[in-house]
Amino acid sequence: MKHFSALLLLAGASLTAGAQSISSSNFQWTPSLLTVTAGTDITINVNGNHHMREVTEATWNANGNTSNGGFAFTFGTHTLNLTIPGTYYYVCVPHASMGMKGRIIVETNTGVLENTTTVFSILPNPASDEIAVTFPAAQGMQLALIDLKGSEVLRRSITSSDRVAIGHLAAGNYNALLIDAQGTIQERQRITIAH
Repeated sequence: MKHFSALLLLAGASLTAGAQSISSSNFQWTPSLLTVTAGTDITINVNGNHHMREVTEATWNANGNTSNGGFAFTFGTHTLNLTIPGTYYYVCVPHASMGMKGRIIVETNTGVLENTTTVFSILPNPASDEIAVTFPAAQGMQLALIDLKGSEVLRRSITSSDRVAIGHLAAGNYNALLIDAQGTIQERQRITIAH
């Protein structure tokens, strides 16, 4: 009987393993700190007049609400899947000044199923005048940089090993997108420009 009970307990645990969620209630996100493995689905429940928006760490620390071009959710239930390891900062747009904010820490997926089809590299990071972009050879690829306001500030056709001038761009954090010939985003990375 003990063995049977242990099996039921393990079976129940495996059904909920990986299930993650964040909800808004009153003037806080619950939980305000969530740690997940890259590629895990996160259910986002936004209630009332709240609005979840991804921001930079500096904006988060200042209780601001300026977008960094990342995820944004209004009222309803949504699914968020973050595949790039790192810390993602978010706030409630109308209540950021009141400290309604949270963080999602995405850890490297060490499981067997990993995305090995594309290796997108940008060096150095942070960068000042120029970046080196490398990825497996493919035709018609483009690099786009999106600023904190969600505006595209640079788009350029690139080859599998290319250098891109960025000295003309303002210092700050950007989302770098690798876009294929069909206009599909293949990968996203964060890059910091520091002059």
